[in-house]
Amino acid sequence: MYPVLFRIGDFAISPYPVIFVIAFLVAYILCKGEFKRRGLSEDLLDLLLVANVIGGIVGAKILFLMENVTFLEFIGDPIRYLSSGLTFLGGFLGAVFLILVVVWAKKVNFWLAADAMAPALVIGYAIAKIGCFLVGDDYGIPSNLPWAISFPKGAPPTNEMVHPAQIYEMLVAAGIFVFAWKIRKCNKPIGWLTAIVFILMGLERFLVEFVRNTTPSFIPGVSLAQLMSFGLIVAGVLKLFQLRMRTKNP
Repeated sequence: MYPVLFRIGDFAISPYPVIFVIAFLVAYILCKGEFKRRGLSEDLLDLLLVANVIGGIVGAKILFLMENVTFLEFIGDPIRYLSSGLTFLGGFLGAVFLILVVVWAKKVNFWLAADAMAPALVIGYAIAKIGCFLVGDDYGIPSNLPWAISFPKGAPPTNEMVHPAQIYEMLVAAGIFVFAWKIRKCNKPIGWLTAIVFILMGLERFLVEFVRNTTPSFIPGVSLAQLMSFGLIVAGVLKLFQLRMRTKNP
């Protein structure tokens, strides 16, 4: 674990923003090719990626703080918690909101733009999870498995051996990216690829919540993130159902 990557004088640089920039660049390069292939403009790509970054960071940070940090902890060390820790679902909701604003203003089909971005955003998420691991946030519940690890300088710190949930998510998200990238050229209706990604990423987060420290919901035994993941899965299933009905009844 490397909570500080390097220092410039008294200013410490966390590895998370560095990894985040790498994730953004990888996603941008992949999206650029997909936008060109689908006949979408590069100017639109730039606007949408700005919307993704702003909406994603703000949404992901808000949900992370809600799930992992008490108000007193945040007040005691705000720089530490603001410089690390994001959640996929919060980032997803924030990014989708701003993407909807952009495509509405530009009169572009949301699902077409989403299909062009979906695989790239998944691999960006997988790369970002490396940053989560390095700074020690989003880890799991206590474990005695051989690969369990402690995060004594994490956010929040723990000396217990816990599930490296960040690595679980990184590996699964990387697998989802490979699958989505492989099927992206299938002759399917607009929105089909995004719906598949919604379902797979929703399942990934729903399952990993069973080994994570997380925020409970109003339903006993179900976390807030699991409820949101379920909503993501339902959205994907409904989109596939809509596409199927449209194909049968054009």
